[in-house]
Amino acid sequence: MVDVTSQMSVQTAAAAKPSARRYYVLGLLTIIYALNFLDRTIFNVLIEPIKKEFALSDTMMGLLAGFGFALFYSLLGIPIARVADRLNRRNIVALAFAFWSAMTALCGAATSLTSLALARIGVGIGESAGSPASQSIVADLFAKNERPRALGIYAIGTYLGVFLGYFVGGYVNQHYGWRMAFYVAGLPGILLAVVLWLTISEPKRGAMQESFVPEPLGPTLRFLVSQQSFIIVLIGFCLTTYTNYATAAWIPPFLARVHHLSSVEIGTYAGTFKGLAGMAGTLLGGFVVAQVSRRDDRWKLWAPAITSGLAGPVFALCMLTQDFKMMVAMLALTSFLVGFHLGPIFAIAQTVAKPSMRALASALIALTATCFGQGVGPLAVGMVNDALKGSYGTEAVRYSLLSAAVTTTLGALLFIWAARSIRADIDRVAA
Repeated sequence: MVDVTSQMSVQTAAAAKPSARRYYVLGLLTIIYALNFLDRTIFNVLIEPIKKEFALSDTMMGLLAGFGFALFYSLLGIPIARVADRLNRRNIVALAFAFWSAMTALCGAATSLTSLALARIGVGIGESAGSPASQSIVADLFAKNERPRALGIYAIGTYLGVFLGYFVGGYVNQHYGWRMAFYVAGLPGILLAVVLWLTISEPKRGAMQESFVPEPLGPTLRFLVSQQSFIIVLIGFCLTTYTNYATAAWIPPFLARVHHLSSVEIGTYAGTFKGLAGMAGTLLGGFVVAQVSRRDDRWKLWAPAITSGLAGPVFALCMLTQDFKMMVAMLALTSFLVGFHLGPIFAIAQTVAKPSMRALASALIALTATCFGQGVGPLAVGMVNDALKGSYGTEAVRYSLLSAAVTTTLGALLFIWAARSIRADIDRVAA
């Protein structure tokens, strides 16, 4: 059972921490996370001009947008996260941020498919170190019941980055070309990495628990695997992340091919109705779940399950409707519903893991989801685009994206299943 005295002492410790300082760190890490997604998203906005310049197929663009990035992200993320569970996380985030920002800028200097692919791999290598260490820092600044809210704020970086990526990519590409768009996206991150290095310090590890005991990799993995809710959530998050990344990569080509929008119009519509709606859903999800789960931890998963389940049919309507205004409205609603679950799911990874395991738990969630979601999602849609092109022409992308409606519905069912064991798994952490 949970030690009530221990929980009260944790809450007191949380309240004693200077609030402004905690939220400064959270805000800065959220901005960095947003630039993480800006650097990913801007490639998606530039799929059409890059495809034209290098004469590539949709399958190859899917590889560059997804699997080429996700492979090295996944391979390196777990060992880097293991280092982050032991060494200075502030330094890891700062160095990784500077590296992936520089690699993003180098995408703009690519002169061939090979050099572009290598730069994209570099972005993936850098970003593999950023989020697990950042989430571990946040978990040491906020207590268990505060984490859905705190990580909901952090998770809005996903859609803030999407919003900025669509707008910056669309505008700069139309007026200055796709190469300049990569320079504009990447170079400011190097300066902000210096700001991070100079203005925040490493928090005490395990500060929201009574004790912190480092454990070897073997027992750490055995404990995480034994947490049933963690494993089921991991699989469910892979499916909902497929929806996020498949739509992030192929909504811009969908708007160009099916609705014949210009680059600036794509940035405006996709940025506003996908990016801003996603931010609203993510922020609301963190705050709502932080409140409703105080009496019953199962709401940490019931609420994401409800919104993810609703997102499936809404997105199907978005793809199938012929009415432009209806499509835009359904795109916004889908982004809101899918975004709702991000903060709570990030919080689950931190809550059902011991303090010495948090970066690794976050890495396992993020890396498997990225490998499947970003690795498989854009590639699968691109391959189906090429297969259907002969029959449906430019409309093929409309039908290939319907797979994203299926995956988010399946993810919702798994979140409901995971809720059955979450209370017991939280008790095991506190034992």
